Amino acid sequence: MKKLIGTLLLITAFNSAALSEPPRRLRRLGQAPAAGPRQRNNASIRDAVLGFYISQFQRITEVNDEVFPKVLPLLREFVENRFDIGARKTRVLNQLRQMTTRGAPDVEIKKLILELDKADADNQANQEKFLGGVDPLLNVAQQARLRLFQATSDQRVRQMLDRIQNSGQAR
Repeated sequence: MKKLIGTLLLITAFNSAALSEPPRRLRRLGQAPAAGPRQRNNASIRDAVLGFYISQFQRITEVNDEVFPKVLPLLREFVENRFDIGARKTRVLNQLRQMTTRGAPDVEIKKLILELDKADADNQANQEKFLGGVDPLLNVAQQARLRLFQATSDQRVRQMLDRIQNSGQAR
């Protein structure tokens, strides 16, 4: 019953965010919006994605109610950092695309390449920090299930957001 309620809340959060958010905005998750409704929508999407990770983590890894409260802050920090790093990487990629299109000087392009490499390194460090904090709380089978979940979770989130976007366009 808890899983059903959690799933319904997640779907509701995704749908409400999708209906009020322009479709191209969904593709740029994590970017800092101006202010006002878009900022709230971005927060709603972040919360919904975090909710997805939390519910799926607990379901897939099968952590008990004693361990999960210890994992939750680590999971929350991991997901929030991924959003922030992803937003930074998207911003840099967009700038890099513009600079290469307009033929910017190599010095400017090199600076962006270094920023992009730094975002990738930060993403890897975030992953290592998360696993370093969570692994001691999990048994080997749970550690394996966590890695399998991580291998597919990004794709599943993108698919959910695409479905939301497509349903929003149909309306």
